[in-house]
Amino acid sequence: MKILVAIQENICFDERLQAAKALVDECVNEWVQGSRPEIVSLINGAFQVDKQGEINTGRILALRRLNINDERWQKAMQAIADSILVIGSKTYVRFYKRVGDSDQYQPLSLDIAGI
Repeated sequence: MKILVAIQENICFDERLQAAKALVDECVNEWVQGSRPEIVSLINGAFQVDKQGEINTGRILALRRLNINDERWQKAMQAIADSILVIGSKTYVRFYKRVGDSDQYQPLSLDIAGI
């Protein structure tokens, strides 16, 4: 058996995200001159809000994984990092059972709500 404790943080962004978007827009506008407008849509999609007015944190954080060496882009990514606020966390306990004598583990589903 194996038991893992995991903590998931809930994050949001503060007003510095708007400064990051301005820097990203500056980079993108320069880079796409003469390119197709769909390229701009890809980057701008990361900053779109959903029906509740919330920004998709996964799309914003995905921008930080892009390996772009432009100084303005790096400043924008630092502004994104600085704008992250942890607003809460949840702790999860996960149980696993070893599969035979192997190093493989299979998750055990414990539906406590169904009991």
